[in-house]
Amino acid sequence: MKKIFSALLLSTPVVAQADANLGVIGAISESVYKETDNQAKFLPNVGYEGEHFFLQLPEIGYRFLPKQAPQNFAIGLSYESSNFDPDDSDDINIQQLDDRDDSIMAFASYRAGPISAKVAQDISGEHDGYYAQIALGYPLPVGAWKVIPSISYRYMDSKMSNHLFGVSQSESVNTGGAIAAYDSGAVSQIRYGVRGIYPLSTSVNLMLGINHTKFDSEILKSPMVEDNTITSILAGIIFSF
Repeated sequence: MKKIFSALLLSTPVVAQADANLGVIGAISESVYKETDNQAKFLPNVGYEGEHFFLQLPEIGYRFLPKQAPQNFAIGLSYESSNFDPDDSDDINIQQLDDRDDSIMAFASYRAGPISAKVAQDISGEHDGYYAQIALGYPLPVGAWKVIPSISYRYMDSKMSNHLFGVSQSESVNTGGAIAAYDSGAVSQIRYGVRGIYPLSTSVNLMLGINHTKFDSEILKSPMVEDNTITSILAGIIFSF
C-alpha cells in the first residue's frame, strides 16, 4: 500500500510554540493500488524545537538561523514512508510483485514566512530518486482552535516514481504476463488539507485533520494503479512541555 502517514505530520509543527512535544496520532488512508483496502495506523508524534537543531518525526535537521527568524535554511534527514506491500492487495497478480521499501532522504529546505521549499534525495539506495516540493501553510485562530490550512506541490523524478508505480520485467514474468512491465516517468502530486488543534489543558492538545492528495493522471498508466487520489483522516493527542 502507498503509505503517506508520516508526510501528514510535517507541513507545520503540531504545537509550534512548544520546545518539545510527545503524542500519538491515529490515521486512516486510502490507497492508489488495485484492490487495496484502506489502512489504519497509529503513529508516534515526537518533536523538539531548539534554536537550530530540530526533530519533528519523520525529520531531523539543523537550521542555519534561529528558529524565530522570518526566513531560514535547513538541512537534514527524513524517513520517507512511501512504500508498497503486495500482500495488502486482494488481486492475486498484484500479490506477485516485489515489495517497495521506505527510504531515507537527505534534504535541504528554505522557509520564508508561511512558504517553504524543499529538495530531497534518496541516500538509502532504495530508488536513488529525488523530489522537489513547495508548500504553504499558516495557523489561524478560530475561537479556542488553531486551524492550519495547507497546500503543497511535489515533483518526483522517474526513479522515485518508478519505485512506487513501475513494474520490472522480472515482476511481469512472475505474474505470467498478466501484469505488463512498465517504466514510470516523472510524476507530480498536489496535497491540500486542514488540521485543527484544540487545547484540552495548558499542556495537552487534541489534533484533528484531513488531507487529500491528487497525483497527475500519469500514474493511471501503471498496471498497479486504479486511482490517482488519496484521502486521509487523522486524530491524535499531543502533550507539550
